[in-house]
Amino acid sequence: MRKITANYIFPLSSKPLKNGIIVLDDDNCVIDLIDTKGKLKEIQNLEFYGGIIVPGFVDAFCMLSWSTFTTQDFLDCIEENFTGKLKIKTSNLIPDTTSIQRGINHLEAFGTKGAADFFPIDTPENLKAKSKIKFRNMGIETFKFDLKVSKNDDNKNNHSPILINTHTFKFIKNVTPEDNRFCIGTGSLQTHKLLSVFDEMKYLQEKYPQINFEELLKWGSLNPAKYLNLDTYLGSIEIGKKPGLNLISGIDFKLQRFTPNSSLKILI
Repeated sequence: MRKITANYIFPLSSKPLKNGIIVLDDDNCVIDLIDTKGKLKEIQNLEFYGGIIVPGFVDAFCMLSWSTFTTQDFLDCIEENFTGKLKIKTSNLIPDTTSIQRGINHLEAFGTKGAADFFPIDTPENLKAKSKIKFRNMGIETFKFDLKVSKNDDNKNNHSPILINTHTFKFIKNVTPEDNRFCIGTGSLQTHKLLSVFDEMKYLQEKYPQINFEELLKWGSLNPAKYLNLDTYLGSIEIGKKPGLNLISGIDFKLQRFTPNSSLKILI
């Protein structure tokens, strides 16, 4: 059993807890989440970390089999029928089995616990099964993104997830905190040199400084977990889940923002 605390815990399914305590069993499953009301007391074997603790990230969009899928290929697909065009593009590419393990290594190194892999080839399933990441193999029929959001969109009638990253943000004209469809996804090893949800969040904060910090964290964990049907286990720090725990230090606590010195450490 482990008892872990930090300056703040961001469960994402409930309000942040100042000096909250996460209790884990030997299988790293959350068995208790204690609100100390900010008054931390000495407890035997309590681990304290400076910074904030968030659940493991969930990457809404990976293309592990296609290391030669470029940024321009990605942009060519954005205008309409995104996933359909992705399928056509990848059909003309040679899959790269050696890059799949590299992609998995990236995801694990940057605190990702769940990911959607689009149009995967069949041979690498054993690599994914051996990894610490819960994968969803995705296609046109199972997951469709909305990439053209404007102020005139009726979000109440649109339930498609919105893929947001360094390449798509410029096409999204309306970003509202109450719209929980935003999901951060990376891509291939050509569209993103690092398959890091953490780096995407820092970049997006610069572009959308008006977005609430907690909401941004949901883009990288809770929202994609729900759309990928991984939220039974991942996406938030709740009793009964095994979300993994990431420590983010170098936070501006007063403004609740990342800083240039913000860094990531994987606790679980």
